[in-house]
Parts: sequence; C-alpha cells; structure tokens
Amino acid sequence: MKSAISLFEEAIFWLRANYLNYRFFTERGVVWTIQTHIISVILKEKLPYKVMNDYPILRGKRRSLCADITMLDFDERPELVAEFKYEPAHKREDIPRSKFPVVFWTEGILKDIERIHTFTSDDFTGDRTAKVAYALFIDEGSHFKQKQPPPGSRWEDWNISIIPPHNVSVLWSKAKSVER
Repeated sequence: MKSAISLFEEAIFWLRANYLNYRFFTERGVVWTIQTHIISVILKEKLPYKVMNDYPILRGKRRSLCADITMLDFDERPELVAEFKYEPAHKREDIPRSKFPVVFWTEGILKDIERIHTFTSDDFTGDRTAKVAYALFIDEGSHFKQKQPPPGSRWEDWNISIIPPHNVSVLWSKAKSVER
C-alpha cells in the first residue's frame, strides 16, 4: 500500500509537472489543487486515507490550530499534515502591485515551519499528533530565494518560468514524530 508520504510527495511532483496548466492567485488555490488531486488518487487506488482541509490539530483557547491539508488514516488519526504558503510572481500583470509581498518570511514562512514541528512534537500528546508534517512555500518568482533556509529545509528550483527570467522556487520543510 502507498504511504501517506509517497502519496503527498507524488502529488507535489504532479503539481510541478502540471504547474503551467494552472494560474494560481492565492494559497487556497494551490491547496485546493493538491487536495483534489490527492482525493482522485485515493479513490482510483482505493487507499485507506481521508483528506481534510483546515483540520483542527491543536486545540486553542479561542479556536483550534488547523493544518491546510491533513491526511487521516482509517482510525481518523493524522498520518500527514501540510502547511502551504504561496507568493505569486511580482511581475504578473493580473495581480495589483499593492498586493506584494503576499507572505512574509518571519511571520508566515518561518512560522509555518515552526508549526509543523509543533504538529509532530513529542510534547504534544494525543491522537492528533501527526506522524509527518510538511511546510511548502511556493515562490513563483523566486522573490525569497536569496533567504537562507532554516535547518531541515531546502530550496528546490522547479525550472518553470512564469515570467522570464524568474523561476518557480519551492522551499521544502519536513518534520517527523516519534512513532506513536
């Protein structure tokens, strides 16, 4: 049986191969595209996973802290959670200049990376601890590419040009929990 990790990573490789078939404007467009693709693979291959959007992982005082995508096992425990950030190319003519930057390095990207470590933390106990978590930042115009990735993260160039000479760059981060 295909693991949740394989299913998710294959979905991201699928997105890379099909990126030019889509025009994203927001993070939720990317999340929707990945989630619907994963659902179609689950149905086609009859895999025992359920995929949820904004699934509550950590309960808070006012509201729960949710993950963009959560893959649940047959017992409805999180196998995998994923956080996404998306920055459109700044030279696109279909997005007003006043919208940029869409995300911020410290308050957005680094916070998501910190959050995935929380989602898989040994300090967090219970059935909602994820086995593995990802934070993916899709930087359509490589606006942030010069930033040093945090430990355990890496930049990957997709060699796709939306607005030449800008390339789509993706910051991958991954956290694993101790087996539950």
